[in-house]
Amino acid sequence: MRKNKKGISPLIATVLLIGFAVALAAVVMTWGLDFIKNTAEATESQTQNTLICASDLSFTISDVISTGSDRSITVDNRGQVDIKSIIFRIYGDSGVDTVDSASGVLNPTAIPKFGVKNFVDNSTSTILHDLLETATKVEAVATVAGDAGEEDIVCPQNIQEYNIQ
Repeated sequence: MRKNKKGISPLIATVLLIGFAVALAAVVMTWGLDFIKNTAEATESQTQNTLICASDLSFTISDVISTGSDRSITVDNRGQVDIKSIIFRIYGDSGVDTVDSASGVLNPTAIPKFGVKNFVDNSTSTILHDLLETATKVEAVATVAGDAGEEDIVCPQNIQEYNIQ
């Protein structure tokens, strides 16, 4: 039997450990860099959307006609962005109902900047007419167009309401 067995030298062991540590650090740095980059891009996009909703969007519900045959909701866009569509929450005897102008049951669907539009039922719908009959309050949430190639931005932090007497 051999009595002169030798292990690896301390110098080779040290070089192997340093090489392993460098390789592991490179893998972690590559993963971490991608993670940080993706997180920063998502945060930047969310911040940009919030700024658009908070500073560029400004609108009010200026009138709600809830009696008679021509029931309507008038919205005044005073902001610096076009409103692509509006989601109306109508509070009435039956609870809370939601009507989205983008669904096609209301005319018009969009409001240009500094424009005033009167939302009414289209020729095949009576949903707004029926809901405003017993309405006590109307709330509106605007949707604006996102940057080129991005989704539309819904602005729930900018809810406008109108109480009906």
